[in-house]
Amino acid sequence: NSGNTSWYLNDEKDYSPNYRGFLGFWGYIIVLNTMVPISLYVSVEMIRLGQSFFIDWDLHMYYPKKDTAAKARTTSLNEQLGQIEYIFTDKTGTLTQNIMTFKKCSINGKTYGNEMQTAGKQQNVDFSWNSLADPTFTYNDNNLIQQIRNDPYVPEFFKLLALCHTVMVDKTDGGELSYEAASPDEGALVTAARNFGFVFLSRTQSTITISELGKEVTYERLAILDFNSDRKRMSVIVRDPNRKIKLYCKGADTVIYQRLHPDNPIKEETQVALDVFANETL
Repeated sequence: NSGNTSWYLNDEKDYSPNYRGFLGFWGYIIVLNTMVPISLYVSVEMIRLGQSFFIDWDLHMYYPKKDTAAKARTTSLNEQLGQIEYIFTDKTGTLTQNIMTFKKCSINGKTYGNEMQTAGKQQNVDFSWNSLADPTFTYNDNNLIQQIRNDPYVPEFFKLLALCHTVMVDKTDGGELSYEAASPDEGALVTAARNFGFVFLSRTQSTITISELGKEVTYERLAILDFNSDRKRMSVIVRDPNRKIKLYCKGADTVIYQRLHPDNPIKEETQVALDVFANETL
């Protein structure tokens, strides 16, 4: 008898379906809230999501040169960052800007990269002839451009820079080349070769494709010897389109000089150039 008259057992048939659904939903939440704190979990997840958006929008973590903003790929990132107490760094460049640019070079005993002054301003090389050139790259010695076609050693120098490396290439939506290098110095050397007409285009497990002054050439990669602290050099063995096998090697001057022929005619001139570069803090 009392079951039909108690207010808390009202079947709510007198209410509209929408209002009954509204009451039923919130009543369900209130009843379960004391048993399973599901609403707390949802609330915390919503807070995490909102804070991850703040990380994405943070102007202090935006890098304008590459138009790259911070990207929180997990909602728990802010909690993980909050647990950091100490940051250890082992060398200069980890937390500071480590920017490398191609300034000077010595090829076959000749030094390139002398400053040229015109009307009090530095005259940079015009790379407009190269459609694949990096617009941010500048160089100040036009003589190097001229020697690419006159001195056979200069193209070999840039071929080495375009072939002997571990840089990965990616194409943007606009078709522009974008290089991802493990170290900034390697990226600087590949970018320099790119602007002087020897453009690294792509690589597979067995081939390396570059553009040599507008002509696309594919080299068969036979072996690659990675750089490490013991060898202090990196080498790549390739077979060119003429079926000739070549070894290209780059590394520290101390280990390279140990492997040169004793009667190498340009060893002294190159060492003088290296000393000059070192005195100029290059």
